[in-house]
Amino acid sequence: RHSCPRCTEGRSTGRGLVGFPACGRGSGWPREGLVCVATSAPKMDDDRETQKIHHETSPLVGDVVPKKGADGAGEADSQDREATFKDDVLDTLHLAGPIFVSRVSWVGMKSTDTALLGHTSGDALSAAALSDLYTMCTAVLIQGRVLGILVGQTCGADNRHLAVVYLRISVAVLSALAVPVAISWAYTEDVWTWMGQPGDVAGMAGYYSRVFILAIPAQMIYSQLSQYLTAQRVMRPEVVTSSAGLAANLVLGLVLVLGWPIPGFVGFGFAACPIVTVVVVYIQLCILGYYFVKTEHAKPPIEGTLANDNTLSHWTSGFTWTRFQTFSQLYFPAALALSSDFWRMGLVGAIAAKIGEREVGLFNASYRILWITLIFISSVSGATGIKLGLRLGKNQAKQARQAAEVGVVLCVVLLMLLSGIVYCNIRSFGAIFTSDESYLDLFEEVRLPFTCVLFFMNLSVGIERIPMSLGRTGDVFWAGFVASWFGQVPAVFFLVEYWRNDLYALYTGIGIGYAFLTILYSWMAYSSDFEHYCELAQIRAEAK
Repeated sequence: RHSCPRCTEGRSTGRGLVGFPACGRGSGWPREGLVCVATSAPKMDDDRETQKIHHETSPLVGDVVPKKGADGAGEADSQDREATFKDDVLDTLHLAGPIFVSRVSWVGMKSTDTALLGHTSGDALSAAALSDLYTMCTAVLIQGRVLGILVGQTCGADNRHLAVVYLRISVAVLSALAVPVAISWAYTEDVWTWMGQPGDVAGMAGYYSRVFILAIPAQMIYSQLSQYLTAQRVMRPEVVTSSAGLAANLVLGLVLVLGWPIPGFVGFGFAACPIVTVVVVYIQLCILGYYFVKTEHAKPPIEGTLANDNTLSHWTSGFTWTRFQTFSQLYFPAALALSSDFWRMGLVGAIAAKIGEREVGLFNASYRILWITLIFISSVSGATGIKLGLRLGKNQAKQARQAAEVGVVLCVVLLMLLSGIVYCNIRSFGAIFTSDESYLDLFEEVRLPFTCVLFFMNLSVGIERIPMSLGRTGDVFWAGFVASWFGQVPAVFFLVEYWRNDLYALYTGIGIGYAFLTILYSWMAYSSDFEHYCELAQIRAEAK
């Protein structure tokens, strides 16, 4: 018989696993693998079912230092010994693998959408671009990803009930924010007509946005569920859903948009494009919902979850003004930081457009190269954020700092490799997007400042995850605001206006801004008192 680490009295449960009285502290128990001798024999069928569920919801990758919890998630931080630097390097890479697969699938979906639209008509591609440009101005308000911070810290502190409460609070807050976002999307056609776009293209853009309003609830809930699961190192669901979404988007798009491979059927064209994407989003939500239910049922039931009453009063149990404040204090600065980044790059793109038509085309194509490299860095930084959240919740300041250091080292090494590859093969990368020799010559002309932009932009994203995971979203917002509007934008403007009116000056200014931002983030991460932020994590997790 085993004892709860926070109380000494144990009892067996009906599932053949060791359980503990409702002391309110041992929410992480029963542990998988701890079997009650008195009840294990007659409950073998139940154990096999539990193991089956555990397999379906466990991470895609194994653990460096095996330690299995009730959520089926392993963590390299063993209570028997501290993880070494090498342990953390391997574990971070293992966690980054599933995140990488998910990111690649998402990029694949966006590329599929672009290809389908391009094969429909030039106006369809332009209309979708106008729709995306307008809707992203407000969509960023519901895309702040801070739930994973709270879930990681609360689960690390063994307060899983509070993690579920924060999941519900996030859905409630984002549902309220989604209403004005949806209303603004309904006026896409009016806005572009007012700004002088041709009526037919503006009308197509308006239709595209109105259809996507239907996807807002699914996208919002999917994002919160995926954060809830991955923050606990349950990686398989998002990998499966993103891969399934990529396949479904391709198949439905080919059939319904282009009519391939049905003889005599030419498809529904542009009208079906946004509908296919909306349907795929709901397919992904259904798959992720299945995994969420399986994951929750694989754990011991807690008050207000799927095993209990699902009435509105139970769904809102645990809602307090203090918890709403905790979530909001993290969420709104993160959403504003994302908004500031988007608006800043919109302004830089406008400056590129003033240089010339060829230059703005190359600017847009080059940013696709930046996003390709960002897949690698965001995977590593995402894995680092998961480890940081759990360790802060466990009050392991030294191990949390080590996880942060490992993340930065991996990002720097990866970026040195990626930057060298891009710099030496810039013409080949450019050929992915165009065969025009004049464009490829221009790629070669700007490869030095462009490679600097690639390095510092990605490095700033990698380091940003550290203060974000510590809960310093307000500081991240102000650092990004200062570096963007008092660093990058003025540098781009003055270099283009008074040095040389070309992309070389534009990328030099962008690189200066990102280098400034990297310095600010580096200082924030280096100077952070991890003991202090462990204490704050304990307060958020209500472990103190």
